[in-house]
Amino acid sequence: MLSDSKVDCEYYEAKLERPELLEWKRPRGQSKGEDWVFDVFTPPVIYYNPVTAEFTVTPPSFEAKTIVEAPKLRFDLELLEVRQRPYRLQLLGYAGDEGDYVAYFEYEPTGDMLLARADELIVEAGVKVLSIGVQRMQVDQEGLTPVYQNVGVARVLDYDSGEEIFLTNMETKIFSDLEAKVRSTVNGETFVVREGGQIEHNNGYYIVGDLSSDPEEAMITRISEEGDRRQSKLLMPISSQRDTSSDFTEEIENSPFSIRPSLNSRPNS
Repeated sequence: MLSDSKVDCEYYEAKLERPELLEWKRPRGQSKGEDWVFDVFTPPVIYYNPVTAEFTVTPPSFEAKTIVEAPKLRFDLELLEVRQRPYRLQLLGYAGDEGDYVAYFEYEPTGDMLLARADELIVEAGVKVLSIGVQRMQVDQEGLTPVYQNVGVARVLDYDSGEEIFLTNMETKIFSDLEAKVRSTVNGETFVVREGGQIEHNNGYYIVGDLSSDPEEAMITRISEEGDRRQSKLLMPISSQRDTSSDFTEEIENSPFSIRPSLNSRPNS
């Protein structure tokens, strides 16, 4: 390296301006909140609060807090029974001569008794009576010799399903699907509903879910009037006893009609 005395050059003194010191402005809080500050070099530490199910930038506090729960919905229904669904029209008896029989029906939803001949409409039940006849049928008696008896047979056209239904005064016409009979604990009103049916009652709605006949159970869900709350209950009958005091045969003891025999499979209700 050459000494300074041997370097043939001029010296210049360069003056440089000192740059101003820049200060980073404090980052502003994000829309999530004032504590949500995101610096380029120091991103926030994010926590998850399992109590509130939210993310936060401050450590969650797990101190016990008093939680005020909304009052439970009142459940104003009780289950009376679950049964196989009977047809809405039942043949109780008949009178008259061949070719001019009068049939005596019971309309299940109301319990009304209705008279009709062949080719007549029963408006209440939504059916037309196609024919009424009498057949000789065997009646089995437990422990006794079977007997033969004249049995009334009515063939009706169901306008709801478009099907022909055969009714006899020997037995109750029932279907395989189930229905539940429930009662209001407020005013005693009764309702008969099938699975998926809905009851509007006492400022709310009740939806009938699964039904079981053995054991008798009904899953019923109450929905608040606003639709924002619901409560489900598995109901069982309040009693296994059945009231038979309103047996129709006692009321028409002197009727001229041929009432179904006492050995019938008609369920008590």
